[in-house]
Amino acid sequence: QQTAWDERFEELKLFKAKHGHANVPQRFQDNPKLGPWVNTQRYCYKHYKAGNKQKRNGMLEERIDKLESIGFNWVSENGSKQQTWD
Repeated sequence: QQTAWDERFEELKLFKAKHGHANVPQRFQDNPKLGPWVNTQRYCYKHYKAGNKQKRNGMLEERIDKLESIGFNWVSENGSKQQTWD
């Protein structure tokens, strides 16, 4: 049985296949849950890297590896080009 995370990840892979990137708009009308999910991954990754266990919300190395395997960008294209999550 797939988890909600795995379902969104599969949707992200489909988005990337169609659009050539994984930078889902916050308000993506074709899939309203996907944009907020992508932002949540960035948020959780930032806290994971900072060692904040309470706010990393299930971010695991396995999930990081999966996201990076499809070229996931940890920096929002809409944010500052100098802002990074590392």
